[in-house]
Amino acid sequence: MTPFAAGRRWTATIAWILLVLASLVLIGYGIWHAGWHIWLPRSDEQEQVWIGSRYILAGSALSIAAAIWSGARENRPWVTICVGLPGVLVGWAMMDDPYDLKRHLAAVVSFPLALAGVAEVIRVRRRRQRE
Repeated sequence: MTPFAAGRRWTATIAWILLVLASLVLIGYGIWHAGWHIWLPRSDEQEQVWIGSRYILAGSALSIAAAIWSGARENRPWVTICVGLPGVLVGWAMMDDPYDLKRHLAAVVSFPLALAGVAEVIRVRRRRQRE
């Protein structure tokens, strides 16, 4: 592999990693912004939840796009699944009930898995570069 081709490969890998991280940041910011409520919040708090939900939806779309790109890049299947989990689980939990704690629990479960997928891609790329 020529140095130019290796550089392009790393550029694509870095862009993919940034896409995954951007999705996690948007989802996390949306969850933080929306908060959680036991009962239906007041009208001014409902607007904050609505804004946070839009961030969650944007992050979910980026997460699913990263999973599609991961499949196109021929990453391992578990990497592709783990990268798409935040978008699917947190997005579903938010759509199911925007005021519930489920989206927080989904983030706690899926964020470490997505980061593990990113770490695996970095590990594999470094190993290929050494060979």
